[in-house]
Amino acid sequence: MVKLATTELAKRTALEGMQIMGGYGYASEYPMERYLRSAVVTTIFGGTSEIQKNIIAKTLGL
Repeated sequence: MVKLATTELAKRTALEGMQIMGGYGYASEYPMERYLRSAVVTTIFGGTSEIQKNIIAKTLGL
């Protein structure tokens, strides 16, 4: 549950930061571009967020 919550929060935060920075967020000269890539990839490591939700639901008996 913690992995799902933290990776989703990291992705939302990185996307918000990207919007705040505007065009500079997409430029590889700034670290924001790398932060977004890293945040999106973490939602895939160890199973996608959807798979994590299914595992949590099974564990809780839902």
